[in-house]
Amino acid sequence: MVPGDALRFSLSHCADLSLLAFATAPVGVDVEAVPAARTVAETAHVLHPREAAGLALPAPAERTPAFTRVWTRKEAYLKGRGVGLSADPAADYVGSGPTAVPPADWSLTDVLVPPGHRAAVAFHVPGPRP
Repeated sequence: MVPGDALRFSLSHCADLSLLAFATAPVGVDVEAVPAARTVAETAHVLHPREAAGLALPAPAERTPAFTRVWTRKEAYLKGRGVGLSADPAADYVGSGPTAVPPADWSLTDVLVPPGHRAAVAFHVPGPRP
């Protein structure tokens, strides 16, 4: 939060890409390079069980982009909550498919970035969703 103001922000960077978000509600962003398949195999177990199971469905060439899509959604959401990766990544489901599944009272959207990367933004939207 910016002192003395209702404006909040989040920053993420990866190599030569930076992503910034500004909002009047809690907000989080994440941008990541698509990792090697070995990284996905070693890391997928920390995700929500349904997300990890969903990563077994795509063809092998699509698993790493799918994993990165889930990871950026998850990290954007956790940053927006103000807890980051100190929270258990398996606790909340954000979806492994093409469409994000935002937790209650949150909006979660994939962000278009250059090939070889994935990004997401999450912001708090209390009350009923439109």
